[in-house]
Amino acid sequence: MPRTVILMTLAGMTAILQPGCGGGTNTTTQPPSLTIATASLPDAFAQFSYSQTVSAKNGVAPLTWTISSGNLPEGLTLASSTSSRADVSGVPAAVQAGVAFTIQVTDAKNHTANRSYTINVNGVASAQLQDVSGQVPVGVIEIQGLSPGFFNPAYWQQNTLNWVPDVRIPMLAPQTTGPYQNIYAPWPLEEPIGWRLFYGGWDGSDTPNDRVYSITTNDFLSFDHRALVIDHGAFVHVNNVNVQRLVDGSLHMICTAYPDQNNLNKPAYFSSPDGITWNGSPQPYQAQLSDLASIQGYAKFQTGNFNGANVLLWDGQTWTLYFSNWNDQGPTGTMYRATTASLPAFQLQGVTMNTIYAVQDVKIFQSGGKNWYVVGFHDNAPTLWYSLSNDGIKFNKENVLFGSLASGVDSFIVSLGFVTSGSQLLGVVYGAGAAPTLDQNRIFARWLQKKAVITDSSGAQMTLQGGYGPDRQWFHGPPSGSLQGTIAVYSEDGVTPLAWGSVNLSSGNAYKLSF
Repeated sequence: MPRTVILMTLAGMTAILQPGCGGGTNTTTQPPSLTIATASLPDAFAQFSYSQTVSAKNGVAPLTWTISSGNLPEGLTLASSTSSRADVSGVPAAVQAGVAFTIQVTDAKNHTANRSYTINVNGVASAQLQDVSGQVPVGVIEIQGLSPGFFNPAYWQQNTLNWVPDVRIPMLAPQTTGPYQNIYAPWPLEEPIGWRLFYGGWDGSDTPNDRVYSITTNDFLSFDHRALVIDHGAFVHVNNVNVQRLVDGSLHMICTAYPDQNNLNKPAYFSSPDGITWNGSPQPYQAQLSDLASIQGYAKFQTGNFNGANVLLWDGQTWTLYFSNWNDQGPTGTMYRATTASLPAFQLQGVTMNTIYAVQDVKIFQSGGKNWYVVGFHDNAPTLWYSLSNDGIKFNKENVLFGSLASGVDSFIVSLGFVTSGSQLLGVVYGAGAAPTLDQNRIFARWLQKKAVITDSSGAQMTLQGGYGPDRQWFHGPPSGSLQGTIAVYSEDGVTPLAWGSVNLSSGNAYKLSF
């Protein structure tokens, strides 16, 4: 658990040396006053720093003195000293708003001064865990209620996001109905109830031709209605799917199709009024050359290679196509932008940003009265990237989103799709594999979640196993099967404190967080 310092500032603590007290030196210790400064600090689950100065009247050196804890909260220690400084430190097991403790100062003549303090930590709620039903593996403690809040651009700008790998590695594997098993390019489309997860590849097929499939889920824990949506038809491959849903329920899909008349990759467009019929035919629709899109005003379109880098976005007013042409990159790479009011004939608008990475998804959120566009990139490498914009026309320089797992099972990340729920960005699903041939991919997930730190009464932290869907986390239970301790909850930026509380947990159980 991060240990941010809360400073305790002491004023008026002096040791005044006077004659008297049986012919010896009399020391009078004035009680200190205490202020806890929290306004500029991000963390209330804190390591305390305590210091005080003992001075002497008329320049006489102070007598030896000690400092004792009285009733410090469990987990804090108070050091004795013969100098003018003492420290309170440690990770408290029971420090929250309203907790009181006492500091006692004693000099060599056994004169004492006591002072009681109450910790006043603003903005930190009381965390509570309630037992809930559900199947939890043996040796695991499940905490529910950890999905992120509304999209917060400050967290993305600070780039401290708390990405939690899903415990299922992979989250979704290809079917074993045929010899070709290689799925990737996931696109989670938010629906009125749940999501429809589109993806491309070889889903247990008899031939190594990329096709577009879909599967439905209400929670990313279970999946149903697995189906072939777009067959490769006149092409060898149709993949890298992304889909927009309008308020009338119609779906609009852009994919990469290969080859066109020039043996190159081009964007292809498919539409559906109901998610069942595509381009006028029931799924699986057989893709045709006539489904290819066009970009007017872009002279290099016919000779362009648009493999896996074409994303369709509806912003409520305009259709926008973000794309890269790998035959038109230059030394720093280029992502373009084209728009239209009539799909699939686009009009080039210009360069959006210089980047060597492949654009995979663009989402829009509103925060603070502004639009925030989030774009995700990949590079067939162990890292994903993102960038932000307030207008969708010019994007800032990309930042690292996250990297592959230490095990290397997802070392080659070949695609991504943001998982959204209204104004929340819940996580990322991505296609990846361990093989540089990029033909053994599976679909993995990282969840953007609140950070939970569970500590037992001895101060040992429970090990996080990973996320289980967008709202849950699994922790390795203690060897004894149960623990008493504390839980500290931070926002999805991983550093902003939200809540703290005492807990009594047992392995094999699930708990719902509230605060």
